[in-house]
Amino acid sequence: MIKHVSVFTLKDKMEIDHFITLLEEVGNDCSLIVNSEVGCNISKQPAIGPHFGDIIEFKDEADLKAYPTSKEHQRLLKEGPEMKTVTAIDYYI
Repeated sequence: MIKHVSVFTLKDKMEIDHFITLLEEVGNDCSLIVNSEVGCNISKQPAIGPHFGDIIEFKDEADLKAYPTSKEHQRLLKEGPEMKTVTAIDYYI
């Protein structure tokens, strides 16, 4: 099993709710994803860092590698807001 952890900072913070909804829909709709969680940053530190993040679990590297070209991920790119930064890591569990 592989976890894919992403943190996002949007150019327009007002689009957080819209993008969280999209991420939740993709997590439910994509057959490559075993489990998906989305959460907003609740840190009391100055709001200069990421606004929110997600954790996606894949059963293997093949599914992880297939995800970026999946129709569900492509939907995020087409319908999602413009990002200021995106950082991601992948690791085995």
